[in-house]
Amino acid sequence: MDYRRANRTYLYMILATLGLVLVLSLWYLNGGSEISILANNILSEAVVLIPAIAAVLYSGEKFSVLIPFRKIKVTSVVLIVVYVITLFPMVAFVNSISMLFVENAVAAISDDVLKMPMWVMFLSIGILGPFVEEVIFRGVILQSYQRTGRIIGSILLSSILFGMMHMNFNQFAYGVAMGIMLALLVEATGTVLASFIAHAVFNSIEVVMMYVNSDAIDEASELASDYMGQLGGTVSTIIYHAYLLVAAVLFTTLALLIVRKISENEGRKEFLLSIPHCRKQGYKLVTIPLIIAMVIAVGFMFFSIAYV
Repeated sequence: MDYRRANRTYLYMILATLGLVLVLSLWYLNGGSEISILANNILSEAVVLIPAIAAVLYSGEKFSVLIPFRKIKVTSVVLIVVYVITLFPMVAFVNSISMLFVENAVAAISDDVLKMPMWVMFLSIGILGPFVEEVIFRGVILQSYQRTGRIIGSILLSSILFGMMHMNFNQFAYGVAMGIMLALLVEATGTVLASFIAHAVFNSIEVVMMYVNSDAIDEASELASDYMGQLGGTVSTIIYHAYLLVAAVLFTTLALLIVRKISENEGRKEFLLSIPHCRKQGYKLVTIPLIIAMVIAVGFMFFSIAYV
C-alpha cells in the first residue's frame, strides 16, 4: 500500500472516530444510558481498525507483508521490558508540560477505569489497545510511508498521527514521543511484535499502578503539593520540571543505548545506525487528505477544550 492510500485511510479513521463521538453524544442527549469504559474502548479501537483493514484488503496486499510480524529473541524481549521502564521519565516530563495547558486525560477517566475489574482493563487497555494501535501505526501507516525511502519522515509523521488519534492535546504530546520510540523499536527489530510488546508492557504498568497505588499516589501528590506550595508556585514549578527534564534526558539516553543493543541482538544494527544519514526526509509524504484529517483532529481538540 502506498503512502497516498495510507493518508486517505487515516482521514477515514478520523471521520469514523468523530462519527462515533457524534453517535454517542446523540445517544446521551436522547436519554440513553451511559456505556461502560470497556465498551467505549472497544468501539474506539474498532472504528480505527476497520478502515485500516478495509484499506489493506482493497490494496490487495498480504497482511504479513504490510504488517511485519516475526519472532524475536528472548533476550530482546527482556531488553524491551527494560527499554519501556526507561521511557517513563520522558513520558512524565512531556505529560507535565502538557498539563500546564490542558488537563490530564488519563486522570479524567481514572474513576471510570477503577469501577471495572482490573483484569478487564488489563485486557482492554494493556492488550487490545496496544495490539490495534501497533498494527495500524507501526504496521500499516509506518510501513506504507517507508516504501518512499523516507525513513526519518516516516517515523516522525506516523508518530504525529498516532498522537493525534488520541484526539486530545495531553495524550497527543506524549503520544508523539512514545510513537517515535516505538517506531525506533520496529526499526531495530524489523517486526511490529517488538513495539506491541513494549506498548503492552507500558500500558499494563499504568493499569496496575492505577489500581494498586491509587491511594499511595494521591498521598504522595498531596505531600509534594504541600512541599512545593511552601516554595512558591513559580519556583516549585521550575524545580519540578527541571528535575523531570534531567531524569528524562538521562533515561532517554539510556533507552537509545538499549534500542541499539536490541538492534545488534537482532542483526539490524547497521540499518538502525544508517537512519540518521538517510537523505530523504518526509515532506512529500503529506497529501491533501492527510492535511484535512489533521485539521479536523486539531479542530476537535480545540473544541474539546473550549466546550467540553
